[in-house]
Amino acid sequence: MTSAPILFIGGLGGSGTRAVAGAVAALGYYPGGCLNGANDNLIFTELFKRPDWLKTRPSADRIEARLRLFGSVMTEGVRLRHLFRAPELYRVRHDQGRGLSGVPDALGWMTKEPNCHIFLEAILKTWPQAAFVYVSRHPLDMAFSDNKGQLDNWSWLFDLDPTGWPTREAAQLEYWIRTQKRLDDLITRYPGRIIPLRFDDFAERPVEQLTALVDALDLPVPAERVVPACADVIRPEGIGRWRSRDLSAFSPEQIKFCSQAGWEV
Repeated sequence: MTSAPILFIGGLGGSGTRAVAGAVAALGYYPGGCLNGANDNLIFTELFKRPDWLKTRPSADRIEARLRLFGSVMTEGVRLRHLFRAPELYRVRHDQGRGLSGVPDALGWMTKEPNCHIFLEAILKTWPQAAFVYVSRHPLDMAFSDNKGQLDNWSWLFDLDPTGWPTREAAQLEYWIRTQKRLDDLITRYPGRIIPLRFDDFAERPVEQLTALVDALDLPVPAERVVPACADVIRPEGIGRWRSRDLSAFSPEQIKFCSQAGWEV
């Protein structure tokens, strides 16, 4: 193993985290042994995709303790002491195997789960050696995405009532805006530890974008490994779908924010 950072990859659902994570794993990162078809880390999902738990307002110490439990499972597999704290992990113990300890040639361990951005600041505080790749996609494409699970699960964290907007698409765009504002603040407060990655650019120029990510993370990866790592990256048909849609449900302020954030509208 190397001194490569612990790596988390997250963003809004449907933003392209699967493709980015697949390429990063192909570089040599260990993504976990318990993944679904979208390469989501199901152990992270089990422990953290729990809106009802967050609504109890757990302390920062409790969140950190759960993150450290997750990190321990990632590095050594599900052990008996983990099951005492999280019995629900019993069913994934075989898939997880020995964790990172069973893959000695890996760069390090990574976690791809879109919802992990909800815990972005806690992750950076828990592991000073961690970095976060925040994947984003054109906000208007995201507004018209069918993947609105995060809007339903987490909008309350951003003081957002989806029923108070003229359409679900307008509410989804507002969710994107509010998460982006939080991201901008965190990037300022944690310089160099959050790497924003625009999936639109990644899908068009994967080798260039993955090379830039390798450089930003200072990964000990030879250049010749980047091209094959991008072999499965494709340009989704949904890129640019907003151009053929009715944008009248969005407020001028929403459109202005997208433009000021650097997106063509």
